[in-house]
Amino acid sequence: MEIVWIILIVVFASVIKGLTGFGFALVALPPLLFWYTPQEIIPVLIMSNLFASFIIVLQKKDRVLVDSRYRTLIYYGAVFTIFGAVMLKNVAGNHLIIVMSVFFIVLSLITLIGAKYSILPSKLNVKIAGAICGFLTGSISVSGPPMALFLNAVNIDNQKFREIFAWFNIVTTIVAIFGYFLLDMLSKDIFKLTLLFLPILYLGTFFGKRLNKYISVKLFKTIAISMSFISSVFLLLKLLYL
Repeated sequence: MEIVWIILIVVFASVIKGLTGFGFALVALPPLLFWYTPQEIIPVLIMSNLFASFIIVLQKKDRVLVDSRYRTLIYYGAVFTIFGAVMLKNVAGNHLIIVMSVFFIVLSLITLIGAKYSILPSKLNVKIAGAICGFLTGSISVSGPPMALFLNAVNIDNQKFREIFAWFNIVTTIVAIFGYFLLDMLSKDIFKLTLLFLPILYLGTFFGKRLNKYISVKLFKTIAISMSFISSVFLLLKLLYL
């Protein structure tokens, strides 16, 4: 029965990915931690997101969308992904789940509140954003919401947003996978689970894009983030009090 729940979670998270362009790991990771350790499921989510990002960058473009400033963002993200992977390898599973649960709760609340602000895309700010998002990619596979907040704050257009996001995911994910390999964190079971997720991710993403016409992205995203918040609270309570 648990495999049915796992598949349903991945389907729902994939639809969110199709609707919003990110959020797959944010939605899928908290409930999946009921059945898997962070070390087991995070590499799977990392590789699944890599597949989705390749689909985006293979689309035709009519102009250069990633300039030198945002290439710096990607470079810093790649470097700090390694530090995140090392933390994932060396931190005890329960301790990491507690940290992630608190992180998801705070991030979900910020997203639900809809806080708005602006940031100057200076070299320093770009480097800091890349470092933070890269570290989060390597350690908990979730860089989407923080990256989305940053790219929205620097006020770039939608086409640039998707392209920078996709390339950041590709580069940091490849680095993360290489780091997991060096740290001996990849097993046959991880690759088998990834292969199970990929067709579900593709179909869910495809359906999510079509759903744009009929359901408000804002409403669907609010439901998804609310579920992530609830799952994170239950995870935290389970570890602290049960």
